[in-house]
Amino acid sequence: MNPFGYERAADAAGAVSTVTDRPDAVFLAGGTNLVDHLKLGVAEPDLVVDINRLELTEVEALDDGGLRIGAMVRNSDAAAD
Repeated sequence: MNPFGYERAADAAGAVSTVTDRPDAVFLAGGTNLVDHLKLGVAEPDLVVDINRLELTEVEALDDGGLRIGAMVRNSDAAAD
């Protein structure tokens, strides 16, 4: 594995801004296989932005009939909604 920076996001806008500003940055969220990709050399980010503590757990019905599913929604919760 290559060394990389780690940052815990304080809010969603800041996390998006950080990853947008740094093309070699990636998000870390629950249930991802990022660690596997790091071990295999598939991903070699310079920075990992942890979004696990952000409140992105809502499933919201939109007026146009679509859904907005938060980045931290569990698959089982999305399926049950």
